[in-house]
Amino acid sequence: MRRSALGHDPPIGNVRIGKGALIDDDVRLGSEGRRAQTRLIEIGRDARIRGGSAIDEGARIGDRLETGRNVLIGEDTVIGADCHISSNTVIEGGCVVGDRVRIEANCYISRFTTIGDGVAIGPGACLANDPHPGSAAHGCLRGPTIEPGAQIGMNATVLPFVTIGERSVVGAGSVVTRDVAPELVVAGNPARVLKSIAEVVCPLDLEEGEYLRQPDQAAATTPGPSPAQNWK
Repeated sequence: MRRSALGHDPPIGNVRIGKGALIDDDVRLGSEGRRAQTRLIEIGRDARIRGGSAIDEGARIGDRLETGRNVLIGEDTVIGADCHISSNTVIEGGCVVGDRVRIEANCYISRFTTIGDGVAIGPGACLANDPHPGSAAHGCLRGPTIEPGAQIGMNATVLPFVTIGERSVVGAGSVVTRDVAPELVVAGNPARVLKSIAEVVCPLDLEEGEYLRQPDQAAATTPGPSPAQNWK
């Protein structure tokens, strides 16, 4: 297991690992094959990156990332602090992921997706980026934008160019084909508005108005902006 004890020392092999990070030995850091790595990988303090995972060149990751096994983080992707990415999830290159984001197992986050602070994405969700995948050019790729505090249910699909509004909820198995305004619950195929999040009632007596709560700013354990905030 790789362990960083010094923290943000001069990079070794074009990889800079923050103090207290634990990275399993079978994690790949950098380019595959014989192609020379040209862009620095930065991993923040106290990360825990588990076996079978891979982080491509140019990725910049804030403090306290925790992954499951077999997680892929693509080239030039930026991830904030205090994020959790569960096993077998793929985050392709060129994505921006905010602070305190939780992405569960078996998710696919396509290239050029933007995910705001405090977002939760359920298992098996897919965020697409290609409006016409049969094209050989792939010249208009752009993933969805998931605004802060939104929640995406299990096995939901969000199509390219779509924006999911702040604190909105996407029901499990939904296919979202158009923008969702803030603080709405949508579900179905295609997804349709069901209600405001102010009307959501939890069968386990969740505190009234919980879905309206702003993303928790108290989760960060260190003062000042995270490294990823400076990269955005």
